[in-house]
Amino acid sequence: MPINLPLTNGDPRNEVSKSTARKRQSATVLRAAATEAPKRPRSDGSVTDATYRKLLDLIESRQLAPGEVIEERRLAIRLKVSRTPLRAGISRLLGEGRLEQLSNGSVIVRNIGIAELLELIHLRLILESEAASLAATRISLDVLQPIKASLEKILSTAEITKARHWTLDDEIHDQIASHCGNRSLATLIGETRRKIRMCNVERRPERLLPACREHLAIVDAIIKRDAAVARHTMVQHLTNVRQGMLETFGIFLPDSHG
Repeated sequence: MPINLPLTNGDPRNEVSKSTARKRQSATVLRAAATEAPKRPRSDGSVTDATYRKLLDLIESRQLAPGEVIEERRLAIRLKVSRTPLRAGISRLLGEGRLEQLSNGSVIVRNIGIAELLELIHLRLILESEAASLAATRISLDVLQPIKASLEKILSTAEITKARHWTLDDEIHDQIASHCGNRSLATLIGETRRKIRMCNVERRPERLLPACREHLAIVDAIIKRDAAVARHTMVQHLTNVRQGMLETFGIFLPDSHG
């Protein structure tokens, strides 16, 4: 008859039992530590980026007007952020030339003068005419047809608001840039357009409907896959944009692209 002896320290089964108990005890301790340990602070990189984007939006929408002094305390309260991400955003915008530091240490929203405005519009003429030519063979008709329908509806009623105009303007120029097949070119176009928006020049309301006709001509040329006409109509449109802005200052330039 077999005799069952009690487990001793040297018995392998006893060692397995002890090992299992230790593992269970360790797991319990780790779970308790995880529950009690304070959460690790989230990296402030996302907060810094978000603060930068908010500041940029305020500048581009001219809620922070050209020449306006940047007051850290007031902006921190307005954006509900601490000074650290705010200062990081300000530093980045200084490096990008959207803000300017004066000799007295004050930081202001940089004002785009007439001379620089002319340079930027000329740059748009070069970049966006090329983009229109390239996009004429690349952009999907499914993208263009709704834009064309919206433009035709506006022109048939001869009614358009500033907000609707700028929404369509952004959509047309953004779509052409994003479908030109050259990411560097698209980036340059976007940066140039954003800088122009910083210029303290009011857009003339009488330009809204003519701009719609010019946009329609560009869209029609691209739908027809006519790269040469797409380039030409874009040049005409941006030449008229330039003249419209300058007429605000009583400056009339000859049409050298006609």
